[in-house]
Amino acid sequence: MRIEKQFWKLIYYWIRYLNYEIAYRNKEDSEIWLSNKRKHKIVIFKTDVNSSQEIRFDKSRVQEHEKEISEFTGFKIKEVDFYYLTEKIFTYENLNEVHPIKMKFNVIRNMKDLNKIFPNPLLIRLYSQNNDKTSLYYKKRVQSNNPLEKYMMKFAPVTYGLIALNVIIWLYMFLILNIFSDNRMIDVGGLVHFNVVHGEWYRLITSMFLHFNFEHILMNMLSLFIFGKLVEAIVGHWRMLGIYLISGIFGNLVSLAIDSASISVGASGAIFGLIGSLFAMMFIGKQYDRKTLFQLIGVLLLLTLVSLFISNVNIFAHIGGFIGGILITFIGYYYKVNRKYFWISLGIMVLLTILLLIRTLTIKEDNIYDKLIRDEMNEGNYNKASQLVEHTINKGYEDDETYYLSGLIKATKDSKAEGISTWERGLKYYPESGILNYELAIANRSLGDKKSALKHIKIAYSNHPHNEKYKYLKEELTNDSESTDK
Repeated sequence: MRIEKQFWKLIYYWIRYLNYEIAYRNKEDSEIWLSNKRKHKIVIFKTDVNSSQEIRFDKSRVQEHEKEISEFTGFKIKEVDFYYLTEKIFTYENLNEVHPIKMKFNVIRNMKDLNKIFPNPLLIRLYSQNNDKTSLYYKKRVQSNNPLEKYMMKFAPVTYGLIALNVIIWLYMFLILNIFSDNRMIDVGGLVHFNVVHGEWYRLITSMFLHFNFEHILMNMLSLFIFGKLVEAIVGHWRMLGIYLISGIFGNLVSLAIDSASISVGASGAIFGLIGSLFAMMFIGKQYDRKTLFQLIGVLLLLTLVSLFISNVNIFAHIGGFIGGILITFIGYYYKVNRKYFWISLGIMVLLTILLLIRTLTIKEDNIYDKLIRDEMNEGNYNKASQLVEHTINKGYEDDETYYLSGLIKATKDSKAEGISTWERGLKYYPESGILNYELAIANRSLGDKKSALKHIKIAYSNHPHNEKYKYLKEELTNDSESTDK
């Protein structure tokens, strides 16, 4: 067994996969201490051990200086594991302890001893597969002083899981559904104000996992890989997931409160939340240099610029996600260190959420399905527009404009009589509709039935007295009627 390589490789794996940090290293780099604040645990790796007496000395050293070690690491030590990598043969008694500090001693002379120390079989498998790297590679990675490089080295299962989920959904859309139209995006969970205010609040989450095209998902997943790994390495797996989801939802609420006419999809709102979280951590920790700050600002500006050239990406969700990431990070941090600032941060986020919900529920809603029908009609795709009308009615989202558009389609494709019949059917559901009564007034006038035309335009004008078209047609038909009477 190559002692030096295994020594640095083990340290690298403990840092990368088990969330440890270097707490201490001696001048010769023959003794490295790693710490895990969440577990209140110290792991000590040593080489050049020649006797059991040295192991007993290490044990007494920790026991006698427990208080100083706790002050140095910043947490009360509950557990210490020793790993001695050596080729020396010596006997040693069982020195393990369980109280007051749980202590475990492991002497590693060969690969069989080494495999026994791993906490799970998966890590053993990973460790045994990667044998092509040199000891210098692992040593450089372990000793790097660049904070971004250190965090990027960490294993980030939540980030990888989110990327995998996004890619799987996109592949399903691409390979199975094979369509990325606006209508399809609405059906599978895109963020639309009209649908959300009609009770489909799940879209606040589902829209975060949808993407329109390859360029869209590629940019978002590259960004998630970078910023997700950074945040997950700093705050932990589940906290990162919480920041991601909460800031993404908050960004979508901002989008809904401002834009009631667009279809918005993509993970970028949540990703901007991760960026906002990093800025909040920089403010809290005051540990990043100016170079790192400018790097993050540069990436933020670049992502904002690129997103402007991608269709159906909502900049309001980006801004909202960024703000949400900052606020949720402050809430999580101050919960432990300063309850006053915690309640202030929480109060700000709750207040903003309430205001956004009020705004979302009170602004005029635009029927997105009518817009899609109009778009297809403007392109001359009347068959597709007709299918959208049927789809809208089947979902129960039709209104008087839906029947108005359906009548225009019928009049164009079939006959004027079919169009009139459709408008009359719409009037059964929306008898006060201005647009349906107006169209029927025009249609009846063209057929010579001025009495019916006047009846319809009076209803339209009485419900919409400020509409100039209704006013002029009413006056014209009224004058014609009076002239006929005379």
